[in-house]
Amino acid sequence: MLAAKMRQFNSQAWLINTGWTGGKYGVGKRMSLKITRSIIDAIHDDVLVKVPTKTLPVFGLEVPLTCPGVPSETLDAQATWQNKVIFIFFFCIYQSFSEGRL
Repeated sequence: MLAAKMRQFNSQAWLINTGWTGGKYGVGKRMSLKITRSIIDAIHDDVLVKVPTKTLPVFGLEVPLTCPGVPSETLDAQATWQNKVIFIFFFCIYQSFSEGRL
């Protein structure tokens, strides 16, 4: 229903990671407020709608490749994880869960 309303009114939605980045608990760290503010500012200034994006596997979300004041690797969740295998493992668990296999 939300997606239908968004299409009907030509709306946009942005998911912003204000939580954990760079690995599982104990390995990663909290997303900095400075980075979060830079992303929010870019959204409000219509900067992010104009930059190239890439599609994330599993979720199918479009992620901007650049954002002023934000390191590009921070925009790609997988790039922030040192252990890419664990990152992919967690995504596979999510995918299995979302498909009703768990």
